[in-house]
Amino acid sequence: MVLVTCLALLLWQGQTTPQVFADAALALQANRLPEAEAGFREVLRREPNNLGALGNLGVLYSRQSKPALAIDTYERALRLAPNEPGLLLNLGLAHLKLDDYAKAKPLFARLSTPQARELHAICQLQTGEVGAATAALERLAPTPAVYHFLSLAYVKQKDMPRAEATLAKLYSVLPTAEAHYLEGRVWYDAALFDKALASFVQSGHALETGKTLISLRRSAEAVAALRRALAENPNDVEAQYFLGALLVQEGDPKAAIPLLTGVTTARPDLWGTPYYLGKAQLLLGNAKAALPLLETAAKRAPDEAPVHYQLGRAFQALGRAADAKLAFAKVAKLQRQANNESIMMK
Repeated sequence: MVLVTCLALLLWQGQTTPQVFADAALALQANRLPEAEAGFREVLRREPNNLGALGNLGVLYSRQSKPALAIDTYERALRLAPNEPGLLLNLGLAHLKLDDYAKAKPLFARLSTPQARELHAICQLQTGEVGAATAALERLAPTPAVYHFLSLAYVKQKDMPRAEATLAKLYSVLPTAEAHYLEGRVWYDAALFDKALASFVQSGHALETGKTLISLRRSAEAVAALRRALAENPNDVEAQYFLGALLVQEGDPKAAIPLLTGVTTARPDLWGTPYYLGKAQLLLGNAKAALPLLETAAKRAPDEAPVHYQLGRAFQALGRAADAKLAFAKVAKLQRQANNESIMMK
């Protein structure tokens, strides 16, 4: 790291800050992300409040699937420019990558563009304001996303005829496979998993097929679908996560650990990754290795009973009876059973 920093300083020696910024911006445009990150960080070393460098770093972290870092960077930029529309939009989009609709919603509410109005309505729908979301979506110009979420709104209101009529419109504006995919998303989000599976199979989308099969508790088929998704895209972090987590639950920790370790690098914000890695280590009899992983998971997800259950098991295996008792008491307080867990990418 020191060598890289020294080489970077030599590279930028004699360059003005605008020149360093311009080079970093070109690198970002060309998707040379490490070079772009180094350049924008150099700009910020010289000018800690450079708004453009902060905004572009946020974009860079979003491209790298590091939404937590993107959020921190956008929030730092917004402290300098609280009403900057681009920052508000990008921060909201970063929250959406974490499925945090409650935090995204007020950001989109501050904007008046058609895109922001659409995103705000989607957030309303996903935070339980179904009536308000439906009214807002019905007022928007029709787009595939509007048809998608308006269909979901109708399903949530148990208005299946209007939902199916709206879904049918997707097939007039999108290629068939894409329309099947969005239809599958509607059924999946409404927990109508049999319908979702049929749509995802027709779309050819292996990842969503695998996730739906997990929900249907068809584990062997889910493993096959998720392996197919990884064969199609070996860098698919979501496929790595769900396959790794499923392999842990199916009792194959050795195969799961490399997958989940890769997810840790790409998505350091998740609680599920250290949880399943800890559970894998417990299955292998490595309670000492499991404990710090499960403690990390518990800090990130203090209200997840399965985490505390596995943490209690780790304490038990290490002879820490008092700590185990506290962990199991936490499980009882949350009034859940460990065997009711489901795989979540949170």
